Amino acid sequence: MTIHKLEVLVENEPGVLARVAGLFARRTYNIDSLVVGPTENPKISKMIIEVSVEGHSLEQVIAQLDKLINVIRIEEILEGAISNTKHDTQPDYQN
Repeated sequence: MTIHKLEVLVENEPGVLARVAGLFARRTYNIDSLVVGPTENPKISKMIIEVSVEGHSLEQVIAQLDKLINVIRIEEILEGAISNTKHDTQPDYQN
């Protein structure tokens, strides 16, 4: 399996981390590494999640994270790549 690194911006509210971790647990995906910290905006936190999954499973993880209401943006961090893959979780009229 390949390790993928996701950068997830979430609302800084109680219970968000539990909902994200619960999503992985319900689908029996293991989180290899999890780092959570504040951003410049005190209302937003950044999560860096490393997960070992294959191609289609990664798409499912991203789609399920996208459904969580507290998730603002998901971006896959590609090691050594010039640009990262962004997954915008808000419709254009909300940005």
